[in-house]
Amino acid sequence: MSIWPKAKFILSASFLSLVIGLVALYYTVRRTRTNLVVDVTSESNVMDVRTPLKDLSILFQGQDIQKQNSNLRILGVRFVNDGDTNILENFFDSRIPWGLGIDGGRLIEARVTGSNSQYLSDNLHPKVTGGDEVDFDKVIFDRGKYVALELLVLHDKNVEPQVRPVGKIAGMDAIPIRNSFRERDQEGFKAKAFKGPIPVQIVRTIAYFVIGLSTVILVGLATAGIWSIPSRIKKRSRRKWVRYLPKEVSSEKEKKRQALLDVFVKDGLSGLKGVQRILNSEDSMVKAFRPRRVSVEEAAELGPHWVGHMNMTPDGRYFFLPSPLESLVEAGLVCRTDKKIEVDAEGRDLLSNLIGQVSEFDKQSEESPSPKSVHEGPGESKE
Repeated sequence: MSIWPKAKFILSASFLSLVIGLVALYYTVRRTRTNLVVDVTSESNVMDVRTPLKDLSILFQGQDIQKQNSNLRILGVRFVNDGDTNILENFFDSRIPWGLGIDGGRLIEARVTGSNSQYLSDNLHPKVTGGDEVDFDKVIFDRGKYVALELLVLHDKNVEPQVRPVGKIAGMDAIPIRNSFRERDQEGFKAKAFKGPIPVQIVRTIAYFVIGLSTVILVGLATAGIWSIPSRIKKRSRRKWVRYLPKEVSSEKEKKRQALLDVFVKDGLSGLKGVQRILNSEDSMVKAFRPRRVSVEEAAELGPHWVGHMNMTPDGRYFFLPSPLESLVEAGLVCRTDKKIEVDAEGRDLLSNLIGQVSEFDKQSEESPSPKSVHEGPGESKE
């Protein structure tokens, strides 16, 4: 009971510290960077002839590429500005061209196939120069924009063509190239889970933390609910069973009996026997029936139904919480004064008789009685 307020404070402080730490880390390591990436997104053969045939001829530009052991391949390439700044025209070195080259093959054709910027689609103007390069106009690449191209390459079947960037951009030592279509197939779980820039990592870490904490709480609540089902079923059975016990003639005596029955419904026969052990020991009675002092934080966790039974200390720092067996005092089974605690003689007899009566129910419960036999009550039988 006293751990939960501290646990809530620790969890809240830990979560807040994590958020503040991650945000501070991001702004510490964050810097404005220029980054234009060449991403090879796909590759496919124009024709896929796996088994060479003697009489098969594949003509391209007047040459039989089948006999020359050559192949036509289409490479899908994207230029992506995933940096923090816009790349302007003057960022490109004016002394050298800017574009792409092909190693291990001859570039036949290059064309724009898509973009999230109409400006890039209209102004890139790819031009094949020589046999292995395509040059582009030096355009403005706004942050987050990309342009996709298809490159038609003729190459030897035994050599795999490779794309290489050409040119120099201010703020970058070299234009990076990646093969995303291969990386997607090869990357493992760890790479997928922690992939992305720092802002994405921060959001992902916070989301993982919140989801994990929520999962733990939900699982804990669900587990507690599942484990409480058998207890609720037993209480319901005991509550139905005690209806058939004979009532006392005296209202005062019946009040005492009902207080003991409440203990039985809640804790079963073991609860009644526990009360009997307490009443047979003066030291146990002192501990069990004296009010317990709790802090204000602990009292707040007990719920509003306890508020009317609490008494605050003069300094306002603590509450005196009634005994869990306070109902026995209110019913008159136990007489409590400032100097001593006494047990009502009539209450002892009621407790002994009730233990004898409910022992039959406890025995039936262990033998898994049918619902009908439970409803018949004690002393009744099916004729």
